Amino acid sequence: MALAAILFIAFSAGLVFLNLKFEKGGGDFYVEWVAAHGFFSEEKTEPYSGDVAGRAQQLAYGSSAQAGDDPYILDTPFHIFLLYYPLKFFADPKLARALFTLLLELTLFPLTYLSLRLTDWEAPRLFTFCFMLFGLFNFYAYRALYEGNPTLLLGLIYIGIIIFYYAEADELVGALLALSFYRWEVGAPLLILVFLRAYYEKRTRVFAGFGMLSVVLLIVAFLLYPDWLIPYLRASWNSLRTPFGFSVFAVFSDLLPNYGSGLARIFVIGLFILLGYEFILARSQSFRQFYWACCLALAAAPLLGLQTELEHLAVLIVPLALVFSIIYQRWRKRGGWLALLLMIVALTLPWALHFLQPAGLTKTSNEIVFLFLPLFTLIGLYWIRWWALNPPRVWADLAADH
Repeated sequence: MALAAILFIAFSAGLVFLNLKFEKGGGDFYVEWVAAHGFFSEEKTEPYSGDVAGRAQQLAYGSSAQAGDDPYILDTPFHIFLLYYPLKFFADPKLARALFTLLLELTLFPLTYLSLRLTDWEAPRLFTFCFMLFGLFNFYAYRALYEGNPTLLLGLIYIGIIIFYYAEADELVGALLALSFYRWEVGAPLLILVFLRAYYEKRTRVFAGFGMLSVVLLIVAFLLYPDWLIPYLRASWNSLRTPFGFSVFAVFSDLLPNYGSGLARIFVIGLFILLGYEFILARSQSFRQFYWACCLALAAAPLLGLQTELEHLAVLIVPLALVFSIIYQRWRKRGGWLALLLMIVALTLPWALHFLQPAGLTKTSNEIVFLFLPLFTLIGLYWIRWWALNPPRVWADLAADH
């Protein structure tokens, strides 16, 4: 145990050292640090003010945001923002970012491992090793680390919600729902599905756990800052109006100028109908169907028209674990090679588009990188849907192996 602790400390120290070497990026963290350091100090700086965004831009870019840059407007509801209180004790923003990035890096390990464990399958060691490499080194996880975005922590919370719902630890499920009650572009469909199933199954303790923690956080929030709601709503509206980020409507219009806007509307409406249908099934069917629908909710969220960012796609490691595991199990020997091939594609294509962008096509390459993973995951989920919802193998499948 002592040796393991020493190795862990040395490994963590090495990561912090490497994190300190990164001069650029980190804006998603810096805006929270600037706001927390200002508000929780004697100055009591307005956390949703333009000054906070301006300081975050200086730290991330070395100057004010230019056209096409993220303006880093704080749009975290104040009762959730309270969780950033410990940041007030770190006076050096670079060190604070390095330590927060370390937390995200360490989160990647359980996020990837638990995504695979959630499939309820004893994966072979080689497959587990390959999937861990995929989870740790995929482009979208790198973006989350680079920006200091809490999406990886949210992904771990989403996994916890699914696991504890199955274990009937309902109060804990409700508390986790309360902690994840923001970043709608990442997990709103998943939260709606969980509430819908809990309501249908009359699991009132889920709502009790959610209500108790939310009320406590809101009471503290209004005691510390009684007038936070209007500035928060104003900042959220300003954030939605910024041209930074990706949405299905903007991407389709750019890639298909003549009819992209209409096609995007049809796509989004169709996706909403599809989600509604699957949610109605999942509210009362087996837990396996509920789990598959949770994966669908995460995969569909970036494609529902809300403005989002590349780093938010890091949570798709959860549904991809189900897709790759079912492919491996369904086709046995050939499935292993097929799952590995698809993993390689999902790992290398975004990196290739990022580094090998043709001159003048940077925006187009980024839009393809944005569309690729959610569409890849959606197609994969529907490809394996029948086998995911009917895990016992039928006689014909067993006979085909011999």
